[in-house]
Amino acid sequence: MRLTVAICTWNRAGLLDRTLAAMRDLWIPPDVSWELLVVDNNCTDSTPDVLARHASSLPLRAVTESRQGHSHARNRAVAEATGDFILWTDDDVLVDQLWLAEYVTTVKEWPDASLFGGPIEPWFESTPARWIIDNLKRIDSAFALRDFGPHVRRLEDDELPYGANMAFRTDVLRRFPFDPELGRVGTGLLGADETTVMRQMIASGHFGVWVGSARVKHFIPNSRLTKKYIWDFHRAAGYQLPTNGKATDRMLWGAPAWAYRQYWQSSALSALLSPIKNERWLRAFLASAYYRGMIDAHQQRSRGQIAQ
Repeated sequence: MRLTVAICTWNRAGLLDRTLAAMRDLWIPPDVSWELLVVDNNCTDSTPDVLARHASSLPLRAVTESRQGHSHARNRAVAEATGDFILWTDDDVLVDQLWLAEYVTTVKEWPDASLFGGPIEPWFESTPARWIIDNLKRIDSAFALRDFGPHVRRLEDDELPYGANMAFRTDVLRRFPFDPELGRVGTGLLGADETTVMRQMIASGHFGVWVGSARVKHFIPNSRLTKKYIWDFHRAAGYQLPTNGKATDRMLWGAPAWAYRQYWQSSALSALLSPIKNERWLRAFLASAYYRGMIDAHQQRSRGQIAQ
């Protein structure tokens, strides 16, 4: 069996250095050959130096993708991959020593599965505020954390892995390219590129397997341990929600009036409960972000229609 481990990177040389150092400790089963494919998505930092430093210790192959954006970089990795399976992780992740081996065992046991995923645990830069620790499961998507348990089992159709720890049969993935209209570009927060691909696969009859023993840790910088980041992330999620309203919806400034009502009510409740930051406050806080994103999406679409 041959595997491709793929990492797409953009200006995270310091973290990438630690990610590659952890890769050196991977245990590779004797019947497996592998390559570590790193896609440089127009890095302007010391990423080339980091790659050169690890090239003698890893089966590393670096390619450059000039089109900016995570989906472009991922599609380049798929085109370049020589493995029967592509194991994906990120440039700010520490993989467990048995990470690759656990995937190998699972893909052999599930020959009909097309996609796989494993747990993503937090690697905090510093200790988070109490409200984050207490509500981590509710806001885990903002940190790209995932945990469907320690076992290996078939995934339910609504259980989708995250990009920092997922794998695909290469021949299947090549039939489902990542959409360049989705996925992060630079420091933007719009995502959904990998989840869209997985939903397309499942809709076409493919299924996935959870590899609870293939663990990784995802770096969470202090800049993400803030109310502003959590709000911005969930606003971006609301922005990506479908904006097709009912013909009977009363519109206000380009968006349904009910969306404004929900936004104002949740914002007011969030402000009222902010001093205590309990679970009710968090629900209102996240709801205000979702509805703000939904309103922004409606307004942008409305302006586009007017321009046409």
